[in-house]
Amino acid sequence: MERQEVISPGSDLGQRMKILRKAAGMTQQQVADALGVSRPAIAFWETGREGSARKHIPKLAALFGVDPEIFLTGYVQADIPLTVSPDEYDMIKMYRMLDPSRKVSAQKWIERQVKVLQSGGDPTL
Repeated sequence: MERQEVISPGSDLGQRMKILRKAAGMTQQQVADALGVSRPAIAFWETGREGSARKHIPKLAALFGVDPEIFLTGYVQADIPLTVSPDEYDMIKMYRMLDPSRKVSAQKWIERQVKVLQSGGDPTL
């Protein structure tokens, strides 16, 4: 008999919190101070043991500068009129296949490449 892994619904929320905290360059203590909770509470939430994390979603969204919906679904849907080339379309399709942490990594990599180009450097080095 195959054993199925049971995943807590809070683990997705906690993972999203952790990804957004790290992307913001913040420590658990900094987030805790901003919310008026303890650092262990943040660690508790990030490991999937929800506790009272859900009631802090609006404050977390404001702190990280994101839509609150991202904590619940992992993404925010918005219709944006845009004309893209075929290769850009392919990149968007691939990006959408990534999990949230890899999306953040991809975004950070692209940002670094653009900064190198803007500073006159060679991004291939």
